[in-house]
Amino acid sequence: MEADKEWQEEIAKTFFLSILSDLSEVQETLTDFEVKQLIIGGLKKIPGMEVEWGEMDRFGKSTLLIKQNSNLLVIEATPLISTIRVLWNDYQSKNQIE
Repeated sequence: MEADKEWQEEIAKTFFLSILSDLSEVQETLTDFEVKQLIIGGLKKIPGMEVEWGEMDRFGKSTLLIKQNSNLLVIEATPLISTIRVLWNDYQSKNQIE
């Protein structure tokens, strides 16, 4: 059980540090597509993890398929995409005014 918690913490740390690093290079507002690219890029940096967007006609518009060993995780990522996009675009608009 402790190994699972450590694994989850490592995934979260790698993912969020990757997203922050990639966002620091963006100088403009983001679209949903660009956020999807950031998410996929961040998750692919996690060793041993296979990640792809699910087929739209089978899984919907923003469904992530994450495979780790023999486990498959299906995540509806629309809230994550929207949150990252809205927060980043708000941050960018405030920094452009100053």
